[in-house]
Amino acid sequence: MLGLPNDISRELSNLLEYDEKPVDFRKEPWSFYKRNRWVVLTSKRVYLIKKIYFGISFDITQVILAMAHFEMVEGILLDTLYIRIPVEGEHIINFFHTQRGSTLKFLAEMEKARDQQVAALEGRREEGQKIIARAELEALAKTFYENKITSKEYEAKKKRLIDKL
Repeated sequence: MLGLPNDISRELSNLLEYDEKPVDFRKEPWSFYKRNRWVVLTSKRVYLIKKIYFGISFDITQVILAMAHFEMVEGILLDTLYIRIPVEGEHIINFFHTQRGSTLKFLAEMEKARDQQVAALEGRREEGQKIIARAELEALAKTFYENKITSKEYEAKKKRLIDKL
């Protein structure tokens, strides 16, 4: 990805899935506590990559978009981005206020990618429910034709299953 340092790109390429592509990234200002930390948005997740020991090793956290909640608080010197994950807790990333426009754009891209991932998961869930309803309908018809239930029971259960479709 253009602008991403070679060592970060190399480390990231080891983690990406075959259909996962980097979308955008931001660099957190350097500090003694946090070293160099990069936030990389891909088509499937967010990677928090921290350089340790001048790039000799890396601490990498993967955040699945569908599970995360994003919030940004604007400050006088630093804008703070909170990435909250229900089970893991939260990650706090700071950016200079002078880069607020690009940080807001990055936040909007993360939220858009998350919403797309959630919508895709919802679509798969609904599709799965329809497949289950069709299978139940076939089993109900078989049960009816084997004379194991009455026509009244068959019609009532059939109507309930068709409503699921």
